[in-house]
Formats: sequence, structure tokens, C-alpha cells
Amino acid sequence: MSATSHGRRPRVNRKTLAALLAAVLTAGCTSGGSGSHTDTGRTGGTVALKFYDPQGRGTLLTPGRARAVTHGSGGSDSDALVDPRTLRVLDDFPLYEDGRRLRFDLPGRGKPAALALNWPTDQGFSTVVLDHGGKGFTRGTTVVFNHAAAKDAKRRLDEALALRPAYRRSARFTAAYRQAARELARADAAGSDAGRGQHGQRALSAVDAAYGLLLEEYGPRARRAHAPWTGVTVADGADPRRWAPLAGRLTRPHGWARIVFDADDDPRGPVPRRYREAVAAAHAAGLKVLGQPVDSAYAGGSEHRALGTRAGYLARIKRYVDAFPEIEAWEIGNEVNGCWTDSRTTADGDCTDRLLPPRDRMRHKIADAAAYVRKKRPGADVVLTLYWQLGTDAARWSAFTWPRANLPRAVREDIDVVLLSSWIEDAPLGLAFDQVMTRLAADFPDQRVGLGELGYWNADTSRFYWAFDEDDPAAARRRVARRYYAAALGYPSSVGGTFWWYFAQEMPGDAGLRAAVRDARPEG
Repeated sequence: MSATSHGRRPRVNRKTLAALLAAVLTAGCTSGGSGSHTDTGRTGGTVALKFYDPQGRGTLLTPGRARAVTHGSGGSDSDALVDPRTLRVLDDFPLYEDGRRLRFDLPGRGKPAALALNWPTDQGFSTVVLDHGGKGFTRGTTVVFNHAAAKDAKRRLDEALALRPAYRRSARFTAAYRQAARELARADAAGSDAGRGQHGQRALSAVDAAYGLLLEEYGPRARRAHAPWTGVTVADGADPRRWAPLAGRLTRPHGWARIVFDADDDPRGPVPRRYREAVAAAHAAGLKVLGQPVDSAYAGGSEHRALGTRAGYLARIKRYVDAFPEIEAWEIGNEVNGCWTDSRTTADGDCTDRLLPPRDRMRHKIADAAAYVRKKRPGADVVLTLYWQLGTDAARWSAFTWPRANLPRAVREDIDVVLLSSWIEDAPLGLAFDQVMTRLAADFPDQRVGLGELGYWNADTSRFYWAFDEDDPAAARRRVARRYYAAALGYPSSVGGTFWWYFAQEMPGDAGLRAAVRDARPEG
């Protein structure tokens, strides 16, 4: 995540100027002058959406109010048309107002499309994927969003249960699951759209609760093909005499420390002594080390010009890989699909539409770095981290579109582990967690997968989307840690990971946060 020499900067995933212009032009071209939609003949029709309130009262929302709900406490539009199978983005920001509804145009030619956007339940915000029974939409129709979303989420929950026959259902899971079934039956039987919206939203909340419990309870007990990782991140010169023993106790016997090497150190001098002390302390505490030479904040060269170039990036990788032959894994690219890694940014860290020269793009930096680590340290794992985003920025940067365009097979062969950096106050996961992690594993069948860095609701993050408890961020932070550390372990090719960013700052003084990590450790 973004870091500066002055501490961490808010990550505001806003649309680029180009995406904003595209959204405005699209809205202008597809909205009729008197509330009617003009079908251009290029699409497969339109899908109209009726949004009801997220509290389950059955109140129909105006298009403006529905948009405001999806924005959370200040985020941008989050809607995207995606392939229902691969989650690759087909069209960014497709929703437009036409009369009393928000609508989206279908791509046509029988090509199925699903709609993804941010929407809350009583568990907090999720990426909600409306995929029309898994088939996607191919014809125009009108749907009650809350009801349709609940049906799709319940179907995916049942499929997840079928894939996990060894899961021992807890009383909490069973209660939530039964509540979801009851509310969905009421929505199905309702005689009005208001009733379908009311009970559909209540069903969606119950499915969210049940699905999360399934992932949390099953993850540590899942059968995996590889040794698990339980990780923490240390950065900003944290004292290893304090954090290393604590990290060792919380994460053993599969503990990892992800050490962020600050780009402000003098590239002409020796590697700073504090990093040698940190690596030694981690090993002494029984931890393995994941080294991160270049945080994503620096990769575009806005603050450190040399790192914006292909040659400068590789020189930085070489400097640290050469200095630490004892490190077990190297993160050769951090949040590589973030627009800020390939774009010039403003003083506030927001992306502009000015991209780096083609030769200096992240795809080349990744290829160089992965090849170097593979040759220089054949016994070390090569780790690549993607940034979770779908609909919160332009399509080209989305988590399943960018890799397809930028990671050819030859580069993937040099990568061992693919992690997903998740800052859910910027870009929620929630109900989509299982769908996303399953897709990540499918897209990288020859790699191990897991979560990269994680954190929640800090002074220098966006705070756009809340999770678990809207009124108590500290309690919500503990639930985020408990849920995601456990859930990330629940896939055959998963390593877990989940490298809590503010470990050294937050966990020493928060017994509940420590317990969340300790209790989520994998069994066996």
C-alpha cells in the first residue's frame, strides 16, 4: 500500500480523468431527453434495476439515492459489467439514469454480462455480483436488485457448501443459513416489488453472515497442497526487539514477517543496518521473511524518479536480493495493477491520465525482477501482489483484467505465489471473497495464492466502506482480522498470508486483535 517518508498516505481509488470523461460521455449518449432510453442497436437490450433500502424496510430508492448508497461515505462509482465466469471487466461504470431507474446496456451478440457493485448488508459493504443465476444477463429485463442479489449469493453459498463436504456447520452458521432461506422464500412469495426488496435485502444480510462464517470456520481446517503462511507486515522502522518476539508467538509454527524496505534509504550507501537487524530478529523469533524492496507508492517514480524507470527498479531489486541471501521470499511487485504504479500522480496521490513510457511499465519491471530472483536465489519464493479492485477504477486496472494483459506465460513461470492486497475500506470484498479467491486460483493454476497486506480503518486510509460494525472501528478491525486470516486458508492452493500492515503499531496494545490472528492459525 502507499507509503511515504512522512507515513502512510490515503489510498483514494478514484477514476482516472479518461474514465471520468468516458462515463460522462456514455451517460450523455444513452439517456433520452424525456426519461426514455434510446436503443442504439449495438447492445443486447437494457437491464433496469429497482433498488430498495439496505435496512430491509422495503423503501424504493431513487436512482440518486441508490448511487449514494453504493458510494459509502464518499467513494466513487463502483459499478462494472463483468464476465460472470472470469470476473474480467467488460465495461466500466455502465449504470446510467433513465427515468426512474438505474440501467445498464448489455454487450449484445449473446455475450453474457454480470453487474458488480458495492452494496451494504448488516455485515458491512461487499462487492455484490449480480449474475442472473450464474449465466449472466443476455436480454433486457427489470429486476429487483436486493432480491436478485440474494438469490445469486444464496446459490453461490450452496455451491460452496457442496465443495466443502467436510465442513462442520456451527450453530451460528445454521441459524444464519436458515434465516437466509426463510427470508428468501418470503421474497419469492411476495406480491409486490416492495416485498421482494424488503425480504430480499434481509436474505442478503443473512447469506452474508452465513457465508462469512463458513469461510472463517472452514479455512484453518481446510486441506491444502502447500505449507501455510501466517503473516504480518513491518514497516516504517519499527523496533524488531519489540515486534519480532510478538510476531513469533502469534504466528508460529507457520509465521512470516513481511519487511518493507523504505525507498528513502541512500542507494549509494550500504543497506541500512536496521534492516539487517530486522531480518536477524525475525529469524531468531522463528519467522521466515518476505522482503519487499519497492512498495507500490514508489513504483511509478512520482517520489523517487529512479524507481519509475525499468533500470532503476531492477537496480533496487538487485541491491536487496544481493544483500540478503538468507531471505526466504521476495515480493518483486506490490499492488502492480494499481493505476499509480504506471501513471503520473498528483500531489495527493491520485492517478492522472499520463502513463509512464511503455518501456517503464510494471509489466517489464515484474519480468525483470522475477527473472533476476529466480536466477540469483533459486531457493527463494518469487511473490507477486495484485491490488483488489473491481469497479473502483477503470477496467484496465481491475484485478482480473490487468494480469491477463500484462503477465505472459514466460513471466508467470518465474512466479511462485500470487497474493491479493485488500484494503476493504477502499474496495470491499465481503460476499465476493470466495468468488474472488476461487477465481484467483483458477487464473493462476501453477501458483500458490493468498492474501497480501490487510488493514482496516486507519487514520490515513479512505474509510469509504465500513465492515462488520459501522459505529466501532476497533471492534470491526478485530473481526476483519479474524475473518480474513482464517478465510484465506480455505483453498487447495492457498498459503493464507494475510500480512497485517499495521502489526507493530496496532497489535501490541490490542489483545482482541492479537487473539484474532492467533485463533485463525491453520490446524495441523
